Amino acid sequence: MNNDIIPTLGLEKDFMVIRYPEGKRSFEPTKDTFRLTNGAFILGLRGRLSLSMNLTSYDVTGNTLLTIIPHHIVQAQSISDDFEGYIVLFTPSFAADTNLLRSNLPFMTEMRYNPLVNLTEDECTLFTNFCRFFYDIEGNELIGNSPEVRKGLLTSLLYTLGALYRRQLPQVPAEKQSRANIIFKKFLALLVEHYTHERSVAFYAGELCITPKYLGTICREVSSKMATDIIASAVILDAKTKLHNSDLTVQEISNSLNFPNASFFGRYFKRHTGYSPVQYRERI
Repeated sequence: MNNDIIPTLGLEKDFMVIRYPEGKRSFEPTKDTFRLTNGAFILGLRGRLSLSMNLTSYDVTGNTLLTIIPHHIVQAQSISDDFEGYIVLFTPSFAADTNLLRSNLPFMTEMRYNPLVNLTEDECTLFTNFCRFFYDIEGNELIGNSPEVRKGLLTSLLYTLGALYRRQLPQVPAEKQSRANIIFKKFLALLVEHYTHERSVAFYAGELCITPKYLGTICREVSSKMATDIIASAVILDAKTKLHNSDLTVQEISNSLNFPNASFFGRYFKRHTGYSPVQYRERI
């Protein structure tokens, strides 16, 4: 994405496991938005961790598992004092070396569009055992530094997750697998990729091979929001992030989002937030 300076969060090593709350210093959610360059799994055992991913909100609670695909835009929102769980992070190149990203596994698309799954007690125990073992071997002098061992474990975890998806997806209620929901999720994926230079409903409708009117109907049906408002929310989220987390001038932010000029950007921002970009930056 050209001119994309949303802060990134990445790993210094290829694989990492955080056990929460012991690893609280390694993962302390804030209101900031960032592009997570890694892939991640968040296993919830107790409490609640709330975040948004590519403009969709998710709550990781007890007996749930959230999959985050690399390079998704993430905004951590809140975490309860009693949250317990595991966060497994890995670099895209590390996962690619397992050949899984080239294997056409049938669950990969569903993992992208349905990242949060509920676990039975037995399934939660199984994934907890995976995470505990990952966590334990990281500090093991014999095998903790072996990439082959870590890749083997990651491969096992991904195939187990695939089996979970194959079991659960046929049981998903029909209305949640409707054509409207599928199209809406594809729209959000396109939006994350193109919002810096495409803000028209017609563009996204064309990419989805449907009419702008039909896309608008789908957005209202699935989210109760207009398509134009959803597009604007992505642009404004980016703009707020840059105003908050960078020293870029308003003109530079306007350029990064491909507005004709800073005045046009300022009017657009104020229409959707009630503040000019300068006023918003002064407030934070």
